[in-house]
Amino acid sequence: MSVAATAGLIADGGAGTGTEDGVALLVFALAAALAATSLGYTVARETRYALRTDGFRVTRTDVGNATAVAAAAPVTYALSVEVGVGPVVASALVGLCAVLLSETYGAPAYCGSFVGMVTPAAGADVGAVVAAGLAAAVAFVAAKRAFNGFGGKLGTTAFVGCLSVAAFGGLAPGTGTIPEPRVAAGLVVAAPLAAVATFLVSVRLDHGPVVGSAVIGLVAGVVCPPLFAAGDAVAAVAFCASFAGMATPERIPGPGPMLLAGGVAGVAFVGAAPYFVGFGGKLGTIAFTACLVTSGVLSLGSRVAPVGGDTVTG
Repeated sequence: MSVAATAGLIADGGAGTGTEDGVALLVFALAAALAATSLGYTVARETRYALRTDGFRVTRTDVGNATAVAAAAPVTYALSVEVGVGPVVASALVGLCAVLLSETYGAPAYCGSFVGMVTPAAGADVGAVVAAGLAAAVAFVAAKRAFNGFGGKLGTTAFVGCLSVAAFGGLAPGTGTIPEPRVAAGLVVAAPLAAVATFLVSVRLDHGPVVGSAVIGLVAGVVCPPLFAAGDAVAAVAFCASFAGMATPERIPGPGPMLLAGGVAGVAFVGAAPYFVGFGGKLGTIAFTACLVTSGVLSLGSRVAPVGGDTVTG
């Protein structure tokens, strides 16, 4: 997904000519290189940790989690497509209802709701959604000890479920285009605001990540479409960034770093617009990548920055 987003931005940025375009492309290339390095650093670190974890086994709780993932997918799809509330509102509603009914299974049900965000643009039907939900349920349990605390992990799990079905021809991505510059700029601005708002609801107000994200998604999904010309895109990018805002303070420590994560998510959202259109979990995968990049930047920065105790102050 990060590769797709980068390719989209390079293709869009390469449309112009002249010295200014060359400088802009160079700046973007350097930023992309930093993002790729940070992403690789975080993935390597977390993978080493996951491989060191011993004693993996499937528990009764895992079975319940898998059931919640699988059940939420078709419910969300029915709300989105059959009832017609749209994928953002449908997923947010399922997430809120799930966590109110059971805090234990709220997160896995929210994961399943991201599978159910798949749209007919990807050739989805109920059978494909059920299959993707089952695949995501398996992935949810398999990844239970990896990348915990990173925003977007649930959506990435849902994306894996959709990709699994796509591999057998059950889904096929639709087509899209990079938003025009004015709209793209607005989306990039909206994303960090939504990420920080989610983080504040989740951490500072202590409502938890599912409620924090679902509230932002529900508000954005209801308010933005009638309010803005590109309202559906604004709602989608806000929901996307809300997944970044689900990160724990141990991963993204505070509103400042969360602004960065939201900004990265907004840029990636714009760049990935032409790719995997209609796939459930795409938004979460963007947010997950943004959180990994941000965590990597913070970790690398702490290694490069001078140690406070060694500095001389006057």
